[in-house]
Parts: sequence; C-alpha cells; structure tokens
Amino acid sequence: MDHLLNLVLVLGMLVFIALLIRLLITNLVSTKTNSDNPTSYYEYQLIRKLATSNELTFYQALIVVTKGKHTVFTKVRIADLMTPRKGVHDKKTWWRAFNAIAKKHVDFVLCDPLTLEVKCLIELDDSTHNRPDRVARDKLVDMAAASAGIELKHFKVKNKYDYFELEKELYGVNDAPQPESIYTQ
Repeated sequence: MDHLLNLVLVLGMLVFIALLIRLLITNLVSTKTNSDNPTSYYEYQLIRKLATSNELTFYQALIVVTKGKHTVFTKVRIADLMTPRKGVHDKKTWWRAFNAIAKKHVDFVLCDPLTLEVKCLIELDDSTHNRPDRVARDKLVDMAAASAGIELKHFKVKNKYDYFELEKELYGVNDAPQPESIYTQ
C-alpha cells in the first residue's frame, strides 16, 4: 500500500511540475510575442493635421516665397539635422549632448531641392517662446545650430505674412538676379 501511495505521490508531483513548466513556457512565449508586437498593448489615434494653424499659415507663405529654390520640411527632429561633434567629447558627454537635442524639433527646414542639403532652419516664435523653459530651449537650439554651422532664423507668428517682406528676411536684398526655380527649367 505504501508503494502505491508513493507512486501516486510521485505521479502527482510530476503532473504538477509538468503543468508548472507549461505555464512558464506559455508566459514566456506570450511575453515574447507581445514585445515583438507592441501595438497589441497600445491604441493610437490619428492627429489629422501635421501643423497648427499658425504653422500652416507660415508654411503656405514659405512655399510662395521660396519659389522652388528650396524644399520646405516641417517639424524635423534636431538630431536628424546635427549630431555632437565626434572626437571632441568623451562618450558620456557625447550622449549628454545628443540627449539634449534628441527630442527637440525645429519648425521648418529649407533644403536644396535636388540634393536635400540643409540650407536654413526656421523657428516660428509665438507667445510661448517667452516662457523661461522655452527661452532656455531656444538658447540651446540657437547654440547647437551655430555650433553645427547652420543658419537658424526666428520669425514671429503673424495672422498674415507679407511675401515680399518674408522673402527679404529669408534671402536678403540684393540687385543680382535670383536663381530660377528648378521647376521652371
């Protein structure tokens, strides 16, 4: 009788261990599957417009003023435009400098229409740029652009833009003929 009781106990333990192993494997597989497909945990909603109404008004003015001389991009991540200079910083400082710009964007980027070489960065300044945190952010972005050797221009938000004035601020005033747009060649 003791022998039969021991056998039942051993079989019960084996079944318990088998179920425990199966449970652990199932959890590992389901965890791996969920991490491979993160959308199964999150729900998203579309932001229908890429630009605010102020940004859209300025964008439309830029399109008119640039006349195909530049391609206009909006909301570009600064870390896609520049990176901390290699060989100047130790690894820890490089990452600190990178993280300082990694989650920041500029409002507009003007690029050569054929090569997409970055020519100018544009920040559209509304009243939020007077807040202390925004002043500090703008100071960092200005310093980063200057350090990288790329021109950064700030424009105040307006309800309506004078195209001639905007063109003058972007390209300056000179009597030399402006290059034709690539779209008219």
